[in-house]
Amino acid sequence: MLAIYVALMVCTLVPVVAMQAGADSSVLIWMVFALVVVKATLLVDHFMEMRKAPIGWRFAAQAWAPAVVSALAVIHGVN
Repeated sequence: MLAIYVALMVCTLVPVVAMQAGADSSVLIWMVFALVVVKATLLVDHFMEMRKAPIGWRFAAQAWAPAVVSALAVIHGVN
């Protein structure tokens, strides 16, 4: 469980460090989009304990993050 906490903290810290290092805003946006999906997967599998749930429930719980990120990416791409 400690490894999951560390992974979540690293996923939060990476964009902050990249921003302070002067990364371009478009790089930061896509980095955050990718890390949101990673964090959501970790949260669903480990903290909601969906690893052992039936595949339908697990898919439903994990599908929201890529769906939201995809919608935001489309909106970001249009603007």
